[in-house]
Amino acid sequence: MKKTILLTLTALSCAMTPVSAVPYGEMYGENNEPVQLTLAQSIEMALATDERIEAAQAGRDAAKWSLSATRRSTGPSVTWNSQAYRIGGENYRLSGYRSTFANSWNLTVPLYTGGQLENQQEAKGYALNRADMTLENTRQTVRFQAAEAYANLVHRVNLERIAQKAVDMGGAQLKLINDQYTEGAVAKADVLLMQVRLANYQQNLNSAQAAVEVAESTLASKLGLPQNTDIEAVDVFSYEPYEKDLPACEAYALAHRPDGKAAELAVKSAEAEKDAAKSGYRPRVNGVAGKSITGTKAFQNERSDSWEAGITLSWNIFDNGVTAAKVQQAKADVNQYQAEANRIKKTIQLETRSAYIQMKTAEDNIKAAAAAVKQAEESYTIAQVRYEEGVDILLSVADAQEKLTQARSNYSTALYQYNLYRATLEKAMGIPVIRSDKERNRTEDIQAKEEHT
Repeated sequence: MKKTILLTLTALSCAMTPVSAVPYGEMYGENNEPVQLTLAQSIEMALATDERIEAAQAGRDAAKWSLSATRRSTGPSVTWNSQAYRIGGENYRLSGYRSTFANSWNLTVPLYTGGQLENQQEAKGYALNRADMTLENTRQTVRFQAAEAYANLVHRVNLERIAQKAVDMGGAQLKLINDQYTEGAVAKADVLLMQVRLANYQQNLNSAQAAVEVAESTLASKLGLPQNTDIEAVDVFSYEPYEKDLPACEAYALAHRPDGKAAELAVKSAEAEKDAAKSGYRPRVNGVAGKSITGTKAFQNERSDSWEAGITLSWNIFDNGVTAAKVQQAKADVNQYQAEANRIKKTIQLETRSAYIQMKTAEDNIKAAAAAVKQAEESYTIAQVRYEEGVDILLSVADAQEKLTQARSNYSTALYQYNLYRATLEKAMGIPVIRSDKERNRTEDIQAKEEHT
């Protein structure tokens, strides 16, 4: 039994159910059986199989480890140097030594870097947050494209059914005309006219069936299934008015769109990198400690044994303008990312506004198309009766049938467009993807470990 759906990403995010990671054949039975899928199942499959999400997750992991490396560079580091030499010459001949070994250990703790490490750590933190936004944006894109492909399949199936009804109606009409022609009640021209009309209906049906096959292949590709998979969409469209007005949608989009937030984070990261570049103007202070031993055998100290501990200060008084050039480069980066953020903000507003207007237009079309279908059905019934009673010509019946088919097609298209533009609007607004409890717990565990570190 078909279940009506409203193609809204808010509902989809909450309605998604996990799909087991099992082979295609085991999950759906034999390959020659249709795959019955709901919209929620389709979205979950797309989120589980799309390589773009895997790539974005890898980018997020890289940003996480880059931040970890920067954080750890603020702590102590220990180095060990070891040397082993074969020696000779007059000075060593009398001593009898032929080998010498030296080992040294050095501990370094950065105490003050002029703000370099602190600002680099801040920049890496923004970069990680930006990677999170990129991952979320990728997930939202995959979710929308899966919903779009599913909606297109539902729409194509609806158009195929309408085309099939037109063929059935034309066939029934042709049979009636043939019977009347046999009885001598109508002319041969009526039969030929209906045959031509029926041929046109059949061509439309063939095109609609081909469009269904293409839509099935497209959806299968989005879901990680073989492209020759026979998919049966369980859900059909429904209509429900959208409550939010355009200003509310735009405000939500500007505050929540992940690519917009990522652009803002890019600006903050560039500003932190600019402050890090200014550290070249300032001195550096390190705490140091070391120990060294030298002997004729490895790790012995009969020749020398010493240690030292203290503070080192270094200040690059003149670097021929290298630091100034790096600061200017960083400023240019800030300006570049700021301009890009401004552009993305305008794009978000335009996409939100466009989708909202198109959705509202489709909503108006639904009401008009629904009324037109009722009128066309009544007109077709009247034309049939008048023709059967001999008070009207066949052309009137054929025209009434074509208008009915067109009215049904218009209604189906308006319903499809309303649902699609509603999903497009919520994609433009940045409605988040609600992840499974297992994935959310995994993310929280990772974040807790990073904070502890």
